[in-house]
Amino acid sequence: QLASVPDKFLSNDPKRPLQYMDDDGSVYTYSLRPLFYSVVFILLIELLERFSYYGLTNTQLEYLVGHYNPEWNAGLTSVQASSFVGASSALAYTAPFIGGIFADGLFGDYVNILLGTSLLYLPGLILIALCSYPYVLG
Repeated sequence: QLASVPDKFLSNDPKRPLQYMDDDGSVYTYSLRPLFYSVVFILLIELLERFSYYGLTNTQLEYLVGHYNPEWNAGLTSVQASSFVGASSALAYTAPFIGGIFADGLFGDYVNILLGTSLLYLPGLILIALCSYPYVLG
């Protein structure tokens, strides 16, 4: 596959066999499939996000109104719980647009995914998991 590539565009690195030298003399190396790792990373995060989203939305209303344990619940009526579930669903479907603005304008793809996952998503899931055990958080 690399036989037809001129020698000035080949590097000695087997993982990043392509190179480019700009007018300043800076050398940039590239892999043959540059988007492969990005796609795998994004698909893995999306798989985990969908798994947790649908797992939470199926049980959220019942938890809020106290169907699981009448002594331990959020104390909401059915109407209040439905409004809360609707608002959280709206937020879940709006957040990717806000994340896209941050990714395109400020942080970049990888940094935005890492920051969003580590600062927002994982702490939220840990908090939900801790709330599933009665009286752990007070």
